[in-house]
Amino acid sequence: MTEAASPGCAARAPVPDLGEIARLWDAHAMLGNIRRHSEVVCAVALLLQLWLEQAGHPLDRRVIRAGALLHDLAKTPCLGSPRRHDLEGAAILNLLGYRQLGEMVLHHVTLPADNPLDETMVVYYADKRVNHDSLVNLNQRYAYIAGRYGKDDPLLLARIEQGRKRALEVERLVFASMSHRHTPDEVTRRWREMEPVWRDD
Repeated sequence: MTEAASPGCAARAPVPDLGEIARLWDAHAMLGNIRRHSEVVCAVALLLQLWLEQAGHPLDRRVIRAGALLHDLAKTPCLGSPRRHDLEGAAILNLLGYRQLGEMVLHHVTLPADNPLDETMVVYYADKRVNHDSLVNLNQRYAYIAGRYGKDDPLLLARIEQGRKRALEVERLVFASMSHRHTPDEVTRRWREMEPVWRDD
């Protein structure tokens, strides 16, 4: 089943409910560790959504939840290959009619420079804060990415460094939009508050 996104969501597009998300995870053989990573990303993203809403920047909670839980939908079949899980995941969701979620998945690895503060940005940033199923800061996350994927290749390492700088820009924008009522370090301490919340319909 799908749920209509709440009024105020730009695209007003349908989003899958938790039952459909679980079926998609199963259909695409999502590994347990990737599921857990997605759950933690979801909790982080919903914490950010709550703080932004309290600061006067409402975003659609159900779109963020679905995007966070599905951002790595295609990762398992792409492991160990040159296939790109962002492109394949976006294609899967587009074929199912979830075009807004497809855009979120497409941009969760690399966020366009002109992307506004929206659901896509929140999921992108939340993903960058979660290494496997642990909360880390952006420098730690990109050090891990450089070590695992940089392959001592100067071009790859330069791209990873560009990604780190972009993520830091996003972090500054997100927390400035909260009028600095919260900090990136606070996410590390408080994300578990949202663990039971994302499961609520």
